[in-house]
Amino acid sequence: MLLLQPLQQLRVTGSMLHRSLTLCLIWLWLMWRHWPHLVKRRAIIVIVIFHKMSVNLVMTIIDLSAMHPLIVSRMSLRSHFLLLVCFSFLVSCQFAGNKKEIGNKEEVQLNVKEVVVPSSDVLNLKSYYLSFVYQTDSLQMLYGYNYKIHGLDCFNLKNMQSSQITFLGDGNSAVLRPVTGLYVQSLDSIWIYDGSQRALLLDRQGQLLNAVNLRDGLTSNEQVLIDCNFAISTSKLYYDGRHKSLLYGIQDTSTSPYSFKVREAFLDGSFPPVTYLLQSSVSVSDVSGGDYGNMSGVNISFSDDDILYNYPVESHVYVLDRRTKQTKVVDADSRFTKNVAGKCRSRSDYSQWIRHAVENPHFYDVMYLPERNMYARLHLGEHTFDATLDADALMDDRNLYITLFDKEFNVVGECSLATHRYNYYTAWTAMGKGILVFVDNMMSSATKTDKLEMDIIEVPLKTENGDECKLVSLN
Repeated sequence: MLLLQPLQQLRVTGSMLHRSLTLCLIWLWLMWRHWPHLVKRRAIIVIVIFHKMSVNLVMTIIDLSAMHPLIVSRMSLRSHFLLLVCFSFLVSCQFAGNKKEIGNKEEVQLNVKEVVVPSSDVLNLKSYYLSFVYQTDSLQMLYGYNYKIHGLDCFNLKNMQSSQITFLGDGNSAVLRPVTGLYVQSLDSIWIYDGSQRALLLDRQGQLLNAVNLRDGLTSNEQVLIDCNFAISTSKLYYDGRHKSLLYGIQDTSTSPYSFKVREAFLDGSFPPVTYLLQSSVSVSDVSGGDYGNMSGVNISFSDDDILYNYPVESHVYVLDRRTKQTKVVDADSRFTKNVAGKCRSRSDYSQWIRHAVENPHFYDVMYLPERNMYARLHLGEHTFDATLDADALMDDRNLYITLFDKEFNVVGECSLATHRYNYYTAWTAMGKGILVFVDNMMSSATKTDKLEMDIIEVPLKTENGDECKLVSLN
């Protein structure tokens, strides 16, 4: 059981607040002493912004000549000073009011259930870079792409029975490598995105039911963006049962910097495809220009009505309402890590890309938890680079964090998950009440077995006032 939102770093925050206030008072005293030398039509003022239990000092310049000359001429130097201090106070209030606060919320608990798949005739992997959980009231099926057999390993998480769907290598139902997209519509309707750039609908025997060319209507500068590379970015394939449509990402290389979109293709052809433009990062002007190593893409996922996306290099979450095409930018800073990655030392030296990946945070895609009507995002913290150590060991030595959002995308909690337990490349998948994470980490001798192990991390809720649910509190 994990404790979410521990009350920590309070002393550090208080110390920072005291230090910032002291510096501010010293600065104001120096201004007062030397004011006659500072006021010559222009004056430098300080804006004190109180935000998140800290003080930010913002320097700005105002032009006194913009005021009416008669007013300026009748003001003493001390009056100028007092006027500017009042002005800075008003501006600081405006800045603080425009910044949405996402401080500590209720302390909550996460339930962690360990699952070990028993030995069977299925030659399963230790973990899966591409996986999906399909569930109904009575069924909970985990599907994972097994690249060794080129097929799907299927695990019934209720009775722990295993089976496989082997893909055909040739003929009408052939599935070409690489396989980078998976969406399970039902037990007999499984969508696969393969190397032919088609979305293939297969039944449980692997027979082809439908094929959709996702390149139809795209220009030569537009590339289908369906991938599941957790070292770079993840962009999901999604089936909308209400619209009978497929949604997927597109990268447009004709723009500078490269831009990203989502395309909705209607399977019955009743409507032309719809394109949704994705907003660029508000923190990094060009994520695809080569300055951020492997973190050069966008994460794209979906809920019933929204397109959820974010950039691995920074912490904001972007929510595009498909009905209105309006985008909401969510301030989702972590309390534990940096919130913007630094630039890589080289655009071409891959050893520097590896170092950059270790030394910077990596923010993963946002996952919708339908039974909780909540959202979860995982991200990796930065780690000190040591050239004498194995790069994979450095990666597996990092900390993994989970951030939870309510249905309105308010941050309700953040905590670190178990260390030296999970695989950060073959990753995880969303479930109804939480997430499923594969147990596989080279830093732990306990995970060095041939068994398929996973943790199901659920968000428990309690019901209050009828149907209203709240996070379980420790109070």
